[in-house]
Amino acid sequence: MRLRRWVSVMILIGLVVVCSFAFAQPRQTLEVEATSWIVSSQGLPVGDEAGHSIGIQKREGSAVFRDGQTAQYSTVSNFDFRRGRGGTSSGYSKFTFDDGSTLIFSWTAAITVGADGLSLNKGKGTIIQGTGKFAGIKGTSVFSGRQLKPAAEDPKGTAVQQATIQYTLTK
Repeated sequence: MRLRRWVSVMILIGLVVVCSFAFAQPRQTLEVEATSWIVSSQGLPVGDEAGHSIGIQKREGSAVFRDGQTAQYSTVSNFDFRRGRGGTSSGYSKFTFDDGSTLIFSWTAAITVGADGLSLNKGKGTIIQGTGKFAGIKGTSVFSGRQLKPAAEDPKGTAVQQATIQYTLTK
């Protein structure tokens, strides 16, 4: 009787394991390069030292994914920045695809200043919403980016971000 019970339990455990693999959603990856520029920015001096400011910013642009998809890109963020040294930023980014599907992320980033005086950033994000072909999405991203030219040469502050997005779809 014990052997029969042990065999039944093992069969049940085996079925649970097999079913979990059968219904598990595969993890997928998207790689993207987004180019954007400032459309609105407001900074205020903190007053503790020259060049230290906090503020908000909106950027817009376009994105090209490694798999050939394209999307409109926008981001809204806040920043705490010390000129010449860097700072932090956090915000929300949205990709709107040609078919109307969207991906929205929340993110945080560290900002540094390169030897050329241009801003660099590295961060990570969490997908908070997807619509259309991305309905039911869950996932994360890691990204890095850079300002392309000094403000004197490019007042719009054009920047490029590269991101890797890891996700699953549950429908």
